[in-house]
Amino acid sequence: MKKTALLAISLCISLLSTAQVWTVYNTANSDINGNTVLALATDRKGAKWIGTSEGLNKFSGNNWTDYAMFNKKLKGQFVNCLTIDKKGILWVGTDDHGVIEFDGTHWKEHETQTRKLKMKFIRTIVIDQNDVKWIGVTLGGLVRYDNKKWELFSTKNCSLVSDFILCITIDDQGNKWIGTNAGISVLDKYGEWKHFTPSNSPLPDNIVPGIAIDKKGVKWMATLGGLCSYDGVNWNIYTTKNSQIPSNQVNSLAFDRNGVLWLTTDKGVTAFDGKYWVTYTTKNSPLPSNVIQNITIDDQNNKWFGTDFYGITCFSGFTIAGRVVDDFGQGMKDIVVQAGNQKVKTDAQGNYRIDVKNGSALSVKPLIADREFTPAEHTFSSVSSFQLGKNFVVTTPQKPSAEKISIVSHLEDGYITVSFESAIANVEILNSNGENVLTVEKYKKGKRIEIPNEVINNPFHVIIRTKKGVRSIKLTPEGKKAVSKDRKKM
Repeated sequence: MKKTALLAISLCISLLSTAQVWTVYNTANSDINGNTVLALATDRKGAKWIGTSEGLNKFSGNNWTDYAMFNKKLKGQFVNCLTIDKKGILWVGTDDHGVIEFDGTHWKEHETQTRKLKMKFIRTIVIDQNDVKWIGVTLGGLVRYDNKKWELFSTKNCSLVSDFILCITIDDQGNKWIGTNAGISVLDKYGEWKHFTPSNSPLPDNIVPGIAIDKKGVKWMATLGGLCSYDGVNWNIYTTKNSQIPSNQVNSLAFDRNGVLWLTTDKGVTAFDGKYWVTYTTKNSPLPSNVIQNITIDDQNNKWFGTDFYGITCFSGFTIAGRVVDDFGQGMKDIVVQAGNQKVKTDAQGNYRIDVKNGSALSVKPLIADREFTPAEHTFSSVSSFQLGKNFVVTTPQKPSAEKISIVSHLEDGYITVSFESAIANVEILNSNGENVLTVEKYKKGKRIEIPNEVINNPFHVIIRTKKGVRSIKLTPEGKKAVSKDRKKM
């Protein structure tokens, strides 16, 4: 294990030379007390409180503090969750000692309630708008504490779907969304219960270790069968079969302040902006392990990833990512893409990814001699969020089409039709940045192609591929053909 950890550290150092936005903390390079990281919280002063399998740490500036020296019960103790209330009091969830409060000087333990309510193996603590604490206990159910009275909800006294609590999230209406090993239970502010399981909903798996809510109130659930979202009516399921999620085992979720969803899996960390995905692994980032258990995002929008055996990793920058494809839509491998002083090569699918510091000013472009590509470059005056889907289409020498191809424009009604001599064709719509926004496979001539609203008000390309060749036709917002010719050899 030691040798593996040292190798991981060496790899991280070499990668950090080109990406200064990643930092790894473990027992070999810092004073953190354990490499299995279970929880993290940020206080008002920006200090990080980190729970590990060996107790509680505080990381402030460059200084580490092991709080076992102040509370012996924390020595060698699993600290599973951390939450800070409105008064700045730290709430610590442990394996053997239940819930512990710490105000920075004094410790308050709830030994009587821990024994009475069997509050061992605390999994999660969340605090609602009324300062009520909701405590999830592994195998022990849900505990409510209003700072005076303790109340237990379990399968014995209510319709909670399971006593094995994995996560709790509270929405703007005060409803408690409780993830368990048997589905989701929802407790509303009136005390009524509702449940979602694979047997009564599209929820892809019973085990739900994480729930996050976006700015629109949509609930996102991490399950061992994939990622899913629920807006109160519609469900969307994301798996390895229908999306770029790297694994169906999703361990935790969090939204950053730009609205990007972050999910940790057993095959790396993935960010999803609602349209594009980008995944970080040990192969393309300084992450020391692909098995990431938890994520926390601090007030500075830094992402902290906790692992089982390799410490904690902080990502403090942003990512620019996209694809370099030919005008058949096929990814181009080993194309050098430059962003500022950084250069990377595309992978087998044509994907590139560059991590940059917050506020970076730069342009991104592929370095391809004697070839045209659209757009010529992507320029950023100050990178302050994720820039995904920054694609480039490279002109490929092709044989001109040997058949007549024409477009009938009905842009005033939002659609076009295409005619050709072959039986079927593949049709693609590229926006003014050269990004593919629509692909129609096995298109039959004369059928309507609805043009997306965000495309129709700017010049765009229609690429028609038949067995006899390819033609690219450019349309303007007025519906006139700006270019109507076959691709020529360069």
